[in-house]
Amino acid sequence: MQANEKQLEAIQKIEWPLLIIAWAGSWKTATLTKRVENMIKNHKINPASILMVTFTNKAANEMRERVAKTLWISTPKNIYANKNFPLIWTFHSIWIFMLKEILSSSIWEEVWEIIQVKKDFVIYDEQDKQSVLKSIIKTKLNLDEKEYPAKQISFHISNAKNSLVTAKAYEKQIDNSFKEIVFQVYTEYEKELSQNNSLDFDDILIKTYSLLRIEKVLDFYQEKYKFLMVDEYQDTNLPQYEIVKLLASKYRNLAVVWDDAQSIYSWRGADMRNIINFKKDYPEALVVKLEQNYRSTKNIISWANSVIKNNATWIKKELWTANDTGEFINLVEAPDDKIEAKVIASIIEQKWKPFKDDLILYRLNAQSRQIEEALIQKNIPYKVIWWLKFYERKEIKDLLAYLKIIHNHNDAISMKRIINVPPRKIWTKTLDMMDIYKNNYSLNYFQIIENIDEVEELNNWAKSAVKNFSNIYKYLFNKSIELTLPELLREIIKTVDYENYLTEGLGNEEKESKLQNIQELENLTSEYLWIEPREALWNFLEDISLLTDMDKIDDSDFVTLMTIHTSKWLEEKRVFVTWLEENIFPSFRSLQNTTELEEERRLMYVAMTRAKEELYLSRAEERFHFWEYIRNPESRFLQEIDKNFIKYCDLSDYIDYNSSTSFFDSISSSNFNFWEESSWTSLKNVIKKFPQNDLSKFWVWTKVSHPKFWNWIITELNWEIASIAFSWIWIKKMNIKIAPVKIV
Repeated sequence: MQANEKQLEAIQKIEWPLLIIAWAGSWKTATLTKRVENMIKNHKINPASILMVTFTNKAANEMRERVAKTLWISTPKNIYANKNFPLIWTFHSIWIFMLKEILSSSIWEEVWEIIQVKKDFVIYDEQDKQSVLKSIIKTKLNLDEKEYPAKQISFHISNAKNSLVTAKAYEKQIDNSFKEIVFQVYTEYEKELSQNNSLDFDDILIKTYSLLRIEKVLDFYQEKYKFLMVDEYQDTNLPQYEIVKLLASKYRNLAVVWDDAQSIYSWRGADMRNIINFKKDYPEALVVKLEQNYRSTKNIISWANSVIKNNATWIKKELWTANDTGEFINLVEAPDDKIEAKVIASIIEQKWKPFKDDLILYRLNAQSRQIEEALIQKNIPYKVIWWLKFYERKEIKDLLAYLKIIHNHNDAISMKRIINVPPRKIWTKTLDMMDIYKNNYSLNYFQIIENIDEVEELNNWAKSAVKNFSNIYKYLFNKSIELTLPELLREIIKTVDYENYLTEGLGNEEKESKLQNIQELENLTSEYLWIEPREALWNFLEDISLLTDMDKIDDSDFVTLMTIHTSKWLEEKRVFVTWLEENIFPSFRSLQNTTELEEERRLMYVAMTRAKEELYLSRAEERFHFWEYIRNPESRFLQEIDKNFIKYCDLSDYIDYNSSTSFFDSISSSNFNFWEESSWTSLKNVIKKFPQNDLSKFWVWTKVSHPKFWNWIITELNWEIASIAFSWIWIKKMNIKIAPVKIV
């Protein structure tokens, strides 16, 4: 990297506060890396005194590798092997590292009241969290979950934690009956987490902030990390902001990178006001603007500028590039969503390989289906970043649950998941009775299991089944002390005969798929061979709990599909931005609120600036959405682009209308005016008739046939919406009531 004048200014500013205002593609990551190199090589700063925080493992890995390369040293294998190297990791990774460091020190008993966990704590993901909440709502509070959904209460608890409001403090905010219930659930939830020796993701920040308010703890970390850097500062929430402020308060050597045009995470707590607070906290800060883009063509930059300038609340800066002018924006205006998807697939087919040059973006996860089907029809390989996450598959969740209880026997969620997996005749009645003892006597499941003979309400058969599980657990725990992590995983599978249980009654293809998933998990554990067994287990469980969708992207030759939110740290040669209709993108809700509308516009800016050379924008005049046909005008974001610089795609170059399966087939293009009311009335009369399947006949694991995707199996059923696995790669969500499927 040959630094430009502004980058050089940021690189050379070592002490005192620094605010780097950066635009998309301005090489801010490279600038931070060069700054670290300058600090170590030219200013002889101890590498271990530098702390650099970012938001994704992908970005952190890139930064570590770049720093290691410039310093001619090896990259640390994990955060616990980070000796004489800058601490460059994500927010959650660093704070977990600090928590475990404190809990492993001599002062852990002093901080117990604050943190309420021991050093072998486990981290609950959102599924685990909602499982605990559902149990509290139903069992402890005897409430109807339909009236008080766990997902909604989880949202309120998360918001409270991200505002640094404890369960006790939340009581003061009660102003309606629903908040009263949230308070009760919140209080019980905190007790449950402590009893299970677990934290959720919000706790990682809250507990770190609480510990840093202890003078001796703060003083230790202020001396340890005298130089701080924060990437993507606009994405910080209140706890993250307060933690950084505490750490930097002594030496004030804080550099942050800010791009208000890419602030798109308010829904998860990111606070744009943090930049105002930064200026108040550090009035002496040097402000450097990185406005040169190294990623995209002049045209793409110009169009992105023309959209984002319509926001009233943004820091004025002018993104520019010395790159080629490039092509015009390609606009796909399709009569319906099927044709939109087919055109996109045909464009990719005509461009041909490498398919990894193509990135398809949409506003919401559920919007990928039509595009997926079009790619399948063209035999174009693709992967969706979100659907069917590896760590959410049953076999993976089961085996991880075994590893989690071996690591921490207080983990109630994992214990309940596998105590009868494979079946051991530990029936629901037994589990219900254990729950009663757990709640009435403040015991964990392991304590109850160890003393199962004292549970008088259970018969000898039930007690014997629980003792059998206890023996298995003790055996596996003892093995975890001597076996490597891959060996331990294989020992679990062998001891409980898990493969036979998992694959019983399955066809060859599905059986092979599940065994491949287990093999992949074994491959992942092999990366921890060099660590002491119990430490390896600890590190592995921590690492996978912090994985994001972005960490699963590799260099295989696939078209990538994802939401715009997920794409923020990506760039590709060719980008497709889809569903560009008013009320969809921007969403109907955002049109009622200026602040939300501006965030939607920033989201559009992010989508456009992922493209390096070619940018395709698409919309459908008619779309099947929420089980009905809808018609919306073009997105206002399209209207904000100068139409003189847009190339309208001729759909006939990409699709044969005579073979289209669209409902427009029955309408003559010569006499159909889409925008006339009479035509709209006619259109309603030619909508396809859907089958009406009997929902009572469909269950999870029901095998079904589909005219396009052949035979496979229902893996999840949520009332009318079914997840159907049509291969080990693709899972489709369909309305089973109207989908053209038949039971095999």
